[in-house]
Amino acid sequence: MKKLLFLIVLAFSVATSAQYGGIEASTGGFSFVPDFTSEDPHFILSVGTNTDKRLQGHLLSLIRAENLVPRNAIFITRYKFLDKRLKATIGTHLPALQISDDYQVDSFFAQELRTDYGINEKWSLSTMYLHGKGRNNDLEINFGYVGLNYKKGKWNSFSQVWAIDLNNGYGLSQTVSYQIAHKTQLRGFVNKTLSTGNTNMTIGVYRAF
Repeated sequence: MKKLLFLIVLAFSVATSAQYGGIEASTGGFSFVPDFTSEDPHFILSVGTNTDKRLQGHLLSLIRAENLVPRNAIFITRYKFLDKRLKATIGTHLPALQISDDYQVDSFFAQELRTDYGINEKWSLSTMYLHGKGRNNDLEINFGYVGLNYKKGKWNSFSQVWAIDLNNGYGLSQTVSYQIAHKTQLRGFVNKTLSTGNTNMTIGVYRAF
């Protein structure tokens, strides 16, 4: 209960100082590790400070559509130490919380390194490395991806090759979004985990605040 109370207070403090935010109604969930993406319907809340700033704060939370019980909450702090054509940030997930239907909480700490290189006005290349370790559980992962982003008009496409040391997993994923209105996007995601043959996909509608 104390952890849940802390989560609510911290979420409120981040949300009240947010400079961007939105919510997505999705047929599934979201995970930095594509193979972990839930296939159950969720609302996905994202708020944060200006991503153009060097020091940034972000909150990402999945809420189960079935009963409105939060599934997780990730509090991310990032620092942009390169801000040229090549951009790079380091960050911490402090903490990342996984919440069960009966409000049992598993907590994780994680560190990340991200880069983004603008090839031209339409294409950019990005990478991410993430190390996560459970605080009250035994989970520990190393995850990384190389991604290619393409933007033209109202369309945006992000292709990703990823790998994780947990069960030697690796795969391919694709995210496509279309701007159907000023603050509204239609989003689609599909992942193929080549190491197991598993496929998962989601469709959602995102609305910015």
